[in-house]
Amino acid sequence: MQIVTCTGQHFFARESYNARTLEEITELFIGEIEQGIDGTDIKAGVIKVAARSGVMTGAEEKVFEAAARASKATGIPVETHTNSSQRAGEKQADLFEAEGLSPARVSLGHSNDTGDLDYLTRLAKRGYTLGMDHALWGLVPEAALPWRRRVECIKQLIDAGFVNQLFLSNDWVFGDVERDKINPDGLLYTTRKTIPYLKQIGVSQQAIHTITVENPKRFFRRS
Repeated sequence: MQIVTCTGQHFFARESYNARTLEEITELFIGEIEQGIDGTDIKAGVIKVAARSGVMTGAEEKVFEAAARASKATGIPVETHTNSSQRAGEKQADLFEAEGLSPARVSLGHSNDTGDLDYLTRLAKRGYTLGMDHALWGLVPEAALPWRRRVECIKQLIDAGFVNQLFLSNDWVFGDVERDKINPDGLLYTTRKTIPYLKQIGVSQQAIHTITVENPKRFFRRS
């Protein structure tokens, strides 16, 4: 198993980031990519940034701008936490493009928290990769979108011609007894549930290979 570690911010940007300049945050990210993380020789291979909602705080905007600049400087891609139910990827895309970062170097995470195909296809047409990593969150009792619908959105995007701009993954929580009951497959959910259902509804093995092998290979390659 290959593990790609990340630089960036943990979960959501604290307001303390406002005390740091954009240049300082950018240099922090670049340092963890080029020299190593926290005094080690472990170098980040992706930049992870997160925004809580569709309206970003000043600290979040600064971190996203720093991620764009660090990505351009190093060739390392960016992965985001996105509230897709609020179309938050659009604001993130605007910030990245304002900094001159190619959409091809960005994956917008949690994109299947919505069934809004207009929103998803617009981002795909702009060149972004859509992280379809929340199928299993359709299992929780309060989920607005059931897991099968989340997976069916993947097929619709494939049928629309965006197979090269999709990721499959699992964003899940460890050590929570109640959530383990909801999803006993844990991080095997993609192979045990998502991929079999994609095949059942007509997605080819070639398309699945593209999404699970070729797309990550291309995305994580340093540009």
